[in-house]
Amino acid sequence: MGPKSIILLVACACLVGGCVYILYDFNGGSLDLSDREVVLVVTDSMDGDVRGYAVDSFPADTLIMVQHIPDHEKRFLRVGEVITYHTEGGVLVCHRIFGMDGTTLYVRGDNGTAVDKVQFEQVSGRVVGASPVLGKIVSFSESNYLPLLGVAAVAFCALLALALYPSGKRECEVD
Repeated sequence: MGPKSIILLVACACLVGGCVYILYDFNGGSLDLSDREVVLVVTDSMDGDVRGYAVDSFPADTLIMVQHIPDHEKRFLRVGEVITYHTEGGVLVCHRIFGMDGTTLYVRGDNGTAVDKVQFEQVSGRVVGASPVLGKIVSFSESNYLPLLGVAAVAFCALLALALYPSGKRECEVD
């Protein structure tokens, strides 16, 4: 195995390892994706100055990881958690719990003052991770997918060419 092959192998291992770490961190410290959903937040309702919780405030165009919550576990939700819920019109909303009363949650965005009353049956999940950087990449790629696809194809072909056709002189002896 030549030096280029070793470099390519190490680069691929670093890329895969980095992706696994990003997924682990983004998923709230877990690699279990069985009850998860990734959502792009498109408004700035959570762009406040709230810190010190498992999920702090985040700006528009943030990618969030949502853990679905079964009905029997919704009573364990706590003040400070960020949840997703469906409005009466079916819109998915992401806000922070700041009060509870029986089966009613009082929620609002970190950037707002309007209070929503949410019943447990409206809650779809809790936010376990947020990444503004990944969100910006997704937002950018949605509007620029053709150039990005071209760059990705060229990069893939270049890596494949390096792996299959290493440069440099090679000599072999024939008996």
